[in-house]
Amino acid sequence: MQKNNMATFRYKGVNERTGERVSDIREAVSHTILGQDLMKEGVLLTSFSELKKKHALSFESLFSHVPVLERVLFARYFALMLRAGLDVKNALDTLQRQTKNQTLARSIASVKEGIEKGKTLADSMKPFPKAFPNLFVSFVGVGEATGKLQETLEILAQQLQKEFELRRAIQGGMMYPIVIITALFSVGAAMMIFVVPKLVDIFRGFKVELPLMTRVLLATSSFISTYWYIVGLAIIMLIIALRMIMKTSTGRMGVAWLLLRMPVVGPIIKQINIARASRNLSSLLASGVAFTEALAIMGNNTPNPVYAKIFLGAEAHVRQGKLLSEYFAGYERLFPPLVVSIMSVGEQTGALAEVLKEVASFYEGEVDQTMKNLTSIMEPVLMILIGLAVGALAISIISPIYSLVNVI
Repeated sequence: MQKNNMATFRYKGVNERTGERVSDIREAVSHTILGQDLMKEGVLLTSFSELKKKHALSFESLFSHVPVLERVLFARYFALMLRAGLDVKNALDTLQRQTKNQTLARSIASVKEGIEKGKTLADSMKPFPKAFPNLFVSFVGVGEATGKLQETLEILAQQLQKEFELRRAIQGGMMYPIVIITALFSVGAAMMIFVVPKLVDIFRGFKVELPLMTRVLLATSSFISTYWYIVGLAIIMLIIALRMIMKTSTGRMGVAWLLLRMPVVGPIIKQINIARASRNLSSLLASGVAFTEALAIMGNNTPNPVYAKIFLGAEAHVRQGKLLSEYFAGYERLFPPLVVSIMSVGEQTGALAEVLKEVASFYEGEVDQTMKNLTSIMEPVLMILIGLAVGALAISIISPIYSLVNVI
């Protein structure tokens, strides 16, 4: 069931066994499903109201972020304390006092309150997606259902550690080109706004035919200096339009397909998604999640919409008793034959989780090496682009000066 279809309800009910009145907040597809879920728990729904989602960003929400490394430490320490014999409530109390991230600390406090009200750990974590994403909650829910919460948290900590290392490799590879390109555009904008307009005053007093490159440079600078508010408004409108497109499922799918087809970016995105998907699916299976349920969790929690759609389709395919590798074989552009062949062997031998773990390790290494190579390749390319930009600017400024010398 997809998260986007869920609504949040504030409800009141009566426990049919004890007659106790209960009230809480819960997510459900509709109020009918809410009533059915409560009925299974022995609670008769008496009233409800749907809570509208707030789209306005508060100052706190802008900065309430929980890094992946904080989740790694949370899962690792949680498992360690459970292994030492602490109960869940005391472990959460210790984790709340130890964590330095305020968003995570507040979320842990609320989770502890939920457990005191009789909720499960997973249900108590659901209202806090910034601290505990859907995939995190799914792992915890599986651990509680199987009675292996400690083991599941250890697997989750390993999975999050690999996710952290993967993100660090991507960020490390992208940092250099982003800094250089940002500096290039900043210097270029400063030249166009502050330096080039001074040249207009110099050239205006002489009746000299300026080169085409110089005329284009002066016209561009004049437009930016005069109509800077239009340029700024156009940039803001473009950003808003892109954000609106990315909020629609069609827009996200279109952008994702476009990026996958780009020459250099496409292969990197494919490696990242194969590594991440293999690691997550392997961890879910190792935690004891049913195969079809694991695919459903992957489909609802994979960031890339193209791969998410494939996993949802794979769930229906596997539910019919067919092999996952057969389904992935139809998407050779996204899953190379090597991956499909290895998965087929894993399915036949009953060691799919172990095989997927090896696939994840291989592609994580590929991503790390690719990002290092990308930095090495981008460095001379960026230097050439900077040289061309500086050369074009120098020619545009110096060539009319020679003309002025001849006039004088």
